[in-house]
Amino acid sequence: EFVKNHSFIIVINLEKKISSFSDLFCHRTLLLFTKPNKTWIEALQHCHKLNSSLVQITNTTVRDEVTSLVKNKSGVERGVWVGLERSIFGTDLEWKWTSGSTVEGNVLPMNSSFYVDRFNNHCGKIFLNQSEEIQWLDASCHDGLPYICQGERSLYFV
Repeated sequence: EFVKNHSFIIVINLEKKISSFSDLFCHRTLLLFTKPNKTWIEALQHCHKLNSSLVQITNTTVRDEVTSLVKNKSGVERGVWVGLERSIFGTDLEWKWTSGSTVEGNVLPMNSSFYVDRFNNHCGKIFLNQSEEIQWLDASCHDGLPYICQGERSLYFV
């Protein structure tokens, strides 16, 4: 059952300095596409149980691997949860990754129809546009969507 609901990709982060062959394996990132659908909070909690977090698309390497991972999946038409959030207090607050870093528009562009609901949507999802490139969009944190966990080195499965 576990294998049926998960897809794996190992991403090598080429932005980190690698001084030896063994260092190459110290800087890998594992991406895990997961179904069944969960709310954003449930997805975040599930990723944490796996010693990981919702994916943060902070460089082109991860963006390209996430795109590849999502392209051939069914059930992603409504989007896929990523580790993107903004505060529930106030309006037009900055979107951040769960690590606290800001979203780089040149790495992950937002959709031109952004915001769907700037007052109630505080979680971010990605989807494939018509050119099969990923973009992000705000969403209700209560929506049930598939999601991608990202873990350094390895994920521990429960």
